[in-house]
Amino acid sequence: MSRRRPTATARRPRLARRPLALAVVGLLAVGLLGSCTGERPSLGAAKAGGPTTTTTSTTAAGKASTTTTTPGPKALGPDDLLGYIATPTGNPVVRAEPRDDALPISIDPKTEAGAPTTFAIIGDATAVTDGWYQVLLPTRPNAARAWVPAASVTVTKTPFRIFVDLAGRSLRVEKDAAPVFTADTAIGTTENPTPVGATYVTELIDNVDPDGSYGPYAFGLALHSDTLSEFGGGDGQVGIHGTNQPQKIGQAVSHGCVRLKNADVEGLVDLDLPLGVPVFIT
Repeated sequence: MSRRRPTATARRPRLARRPLALAVVGLLAVGLLGSCTGERPSLGAAKAGGPTTTTTSTTAAGKASTTTTTPGPKALGPDDLLGYIATPTGNPVVRAEPRDDALPISIDPKTEAGAPTTFAIIGDATAVTDGWYQVLLPTRPNAARAWVPAASVTVTKTPFRIFVDLAGRSLRVEKDAAPVFTADTAIGTTENPTPVGATYVTELIDNVDPDGSYGPYAFGLALHSDTLSEFGGGDGQVGIHGTNQPQKIGQAVSHGCVRLKNADVEGLVDLDLPLGVPVFIT
């Protein structure tokens, strides 16, 4: 059986489970979503004061410039991420401010799993100002944002949004503000909690070992652990995935990821959610 993988626009084909092609994707799932399971011992403590990300780019003169991205002044919510998705038409062009001469921020054109890079647009994309969109970045720190030229991206809009209720141990998907999917979840522990805030889906991994810790599928998020800067070879990226311990659904047992029963993560995949779909964790 094959399934279709979310991409920048809804209803594009996902990768089918082919042993050779997906062996790489399956191996990457462990590192990409490495803050999720409780079986892997390679934990790294985050730096005091919260994680930051330094990005390096090269200017026209050949000199390297660096910048440290920082979260914006206002926490984002459903009124900010309206479902507009920006997909670069080439290598991502990202600036710290909405000016051509502003400091560039280096973002790879693909994720580690090989999915095309996407950005969640902040605000109403139909009201673009001076040719720029403000976007949420997929990098540390969580909720970091920057600007992309409108001419450098293709914009689509999804009617879907995902809501994770940590206290209620539940996940809900809405389409045009109407619930279309619900599931029970397991979440992070007190020591390694699931981060809260607005984020978005960056990739969907079709695992070659559907009976393993991550289940058949893992959705990567533009979100990272607040307590783990490294785990299992990855950088503490948080995701939504299946599990081989369904009896722990409803508990706080992960290193930050949101776990679903395998049947539920398959149901989530069947919704054909696009990359860039907003996710709100509260």
